Amino acid sequence: MLKYPENPSPGNDPPPAPTVAEAIAIVASWDTLSIERRRGLTSSLRAIARIAESDPATLRLCPAELNAKVLGRAPQLYGLSATSMATVRSHVRYAMRRLGLLDTRPTLTPAWAELRRHLAPRVLMTLTRFLAYHSVAGVLPAEVSDETFERCQKWILTETLCRNPRRLFGQIRYVWNKVAREMPELGLPILGAARCQVRKTVALADLHPDMQADLALMAARLGSSDLDEDFDDADIGDVLGSGPVIDQAGHPAPRRALRPITIDERLRHARQAVWVAVQIGVPRNEIRGLRDLVVPLTRAKQIIRYLWDRAGKAPSASAGHVAEVLRQIAKFHVGLPKADVDQIAVWHRKVAPKYAEMTEKNRRRLEVLLTPAAEAKLLALPKVLMEEARELLPVSPVLAVSAAKRALLVHLELFYAFRVKNVCLLRRDRHLVLAAPGTPDAARFLIPEEELKNSKTFDRPVLSLTNAYIQEWERTFRPLIAAPGNPYLFPGEDNKPMCRQAIAASLKKIIVERVGCEVNIHLMRHRAAVAYLKIYPGEFGIVAELLGHKTEKTARKSYTGPERDAAFERFDHTVLDAMKSLKRASAPKHRRPRAGRSLLVNDGPASPRTSRGHKHAPSPASSRRSSVQRTATGGVPPSPGATRSNARKKGAAE
Repeated sequence: MLKYPENPSPGNDPPPAPTVAEAIAIVASWDTLSIERRRGLTSSLRAIARIAESDPATLRLCPAELNAKVLGRAPQLYGLSATSMATVRSHVRYAMRRLGLLDTRPTLTPAWAELRRHLAPRVLMTLTRFLAYHSVAGVLPAEVSDETFERCQKWILTETLCRNPRRLFGQIRYVWNKVAREMPELGLPILGAARCQVRKTVALADLHPDMQADLALMAARLGSSDLDEDFDDADIGDVLGSGPVIDQAGHPAPRRALRPITIDERLRHARQAVWVAVQIGVPRNEIRGLRDLVVPLTRAKQIIRYLWDRAGKAPSASAGHVAEVLRQIAKFHVGLPKADVDQIAVWHRKVAPKYAEMTEKNRRRLEVLLTPAAEAKLLALPKVLMEEARELLPVSPVLAVSAAKRALLVHLELFYAFRVKNVCLLRRDRHLVLAAPGTPDAARFLIPEEELKNSKTFDRPVLSLTNAYIQEWERTFRPLIAAPGNPYLFPGEDNKPMCRQAIAASLKKIIVERVGCEVNIHLMRHRAAVAYLKIYPGEFGIVAELLGHKTEKTARKSYTGPERDAAFERFDHTVLDAMKSLKRASAPKHRRPRAGRSLLVNDGPASPRTSRGHKHAPSPASSRRSSVQRTATGGVPPSPGATRSNARKKGAAE
């Protein structure tokens, strides 16, 4: 690690990291390297500035800045292949080490060197930086803890180059715990969850027991409905322990049970409100229940105001979520007067972002995705991937399965615009209606309303092309990864489906690599709507049916911007067409020469003219006569007078 004094004085402050432009100038002075080597280093330094979308004169060549602005981005978006990006990383790492901006690999202490001797090569590849940090920090293998691991994560983020910190930290935790369990004789401790972000919530275990009981009761209420006859506050209190008694008549349950993922989000927002309360000076032990978040009412205001200030006095999703959950707590779980609930609702409307149309971020991504070049690559991608899968099958079944899975996934998103949850849970025995008993062809996709977000049944005919992809996937590739009895179209471990994160990451990666556009799986739904509205502006009803919206209102709210652009484009064409018609109407009309009027023969630079001065092309007969006359006079054209004299002589002779 770089050695900086813990309390530097003005005289020994470490110099700031050079900019990319300064590093390029320094590299040019390294005469010990060949010209080709220096040229490669310079090109790589310019490439990281292009990926960071920054001026080389302002981008600092330090690990923290490169990790945040460069290494986490897909190189294909900037015209670089994965191989070229690996070369760029190697060149930048070499230049930074030579400039003293990166540490060389330290020598391990005896305790860590002994542990290293017991580890397999693949395990060492994952734990290299973990071992190096704890060795230099003087921590023994048996003394590793969640606190030392968290300090190690901060060191990796600020002192080393790391493409995907979140993934690396998860792999370190998994591999370390696996070694600790499989080799108990080493005496290694088990690590908890890997965190690479600042915690903005309070863990459930750290809350007051009464607050934990309140949150459990809140989750139970959100998971029930007003038609649930088994819902009873007294029974829930017996199961969950003591807690505040809630008047069922005054505080009804939701009209329908919320999804588990929605309930988890509400509880997380409530714990985030606890975290904010601690930040504004409320002792944690004084927050004993949900009531303490909204009583007194000024506390709810301070919580919302903190998030408003933190977002730069601008609306933000975080402030909107917390304000909304405080309103729900005040109304449904505490029972504050209507005036207080309405006041929190006013604050919520002020801090929550308002989405009148598609967000600017999604619009910019879609503009790139819907260009003719990107559209052609995306539409051809399923066929290309399936052909690759057939070729890879004899050589590498693993890669073949991956290609075929992505081909089917992209195809389903292009034609059916499924939500990621519904793609994960697709099953042939449940969601595909066969065309006839005993045949593999499916006639319709039929997903019941209880499995969909908007409680609206998904019922769509299945294309013959879709049947071909599904049958080839199930016949050739799916058996290579599916456990016996697994019913899901995209199988995961045992009898479970493939997880949402894996499907989303798989789709995102292949589109970045092959199309060169940064997307997520939900953006494919936006693409389907926008592509349709560009051809058929105003047909929001079709879009609502395609995406499973209950009404056109959601479609209009989300896709008004792109649809409006298509309308403007059509209007522009009407004006341009009118301008072209006016231009044709005002053009001068040319008169034809009267019949019998001959053209003068003239081979000069000007074209032959009639007596009225209009240009006309010479007739074939006159061209032939000019050619004969040139030949007779040795290539010099005769004068018009000579031509008429010869004609009179010829007539007199006859």
